[in-house]
Amino acid sequence: MGKMIFFAVVLIGVFFVALNSSMLADQAEKWVQDNPKDPNAPKALFYAARWCDFLGDNQTAIVTYMKLYELYPEQGDLCAAGLYHCAEIQDETTGAPKLANNYLQIIFDHYSSQTDWTAKAKELSDEVNHAH
Repeated sequence: MGKMIFFAVVLIGVFFVALNSSMLADQAEKWVQDNPKDPNAPKALFYAARWCDFLGDNQTAIVTYMKLYELYPEQGDLCAAGLYHCAEIQDETTGAPKLANNYLQIIFDHYSSQTDWTAKAKELSDEVNHAH
């Protein structure tokens, strides 16, 4: 009986966090603020943003991706991926090519060494610009 109660509490906790993605992003940002030099800090922001993105909390995802870019611009692999996902969100949810292109342009301008992400950004840019 005790194991069932423990499992139920854990399950409720997981659902609470999953359904409250902004809480997760806030906790990640607070941890990063307290531990800015920790090598895992950029990853914490990135994965919190991905979780928000996955759950459809688009605004929180974009804000968290941009916090990553603001605090750790030297983390090209994570920043380029985050900016790409921001562009994807803008394209899919607002249909505003200018907003999507703003994020993609940052990838082209600052992360050209991230060849996989620049190739994806080019594809998305072509798609966005030809669809509108």
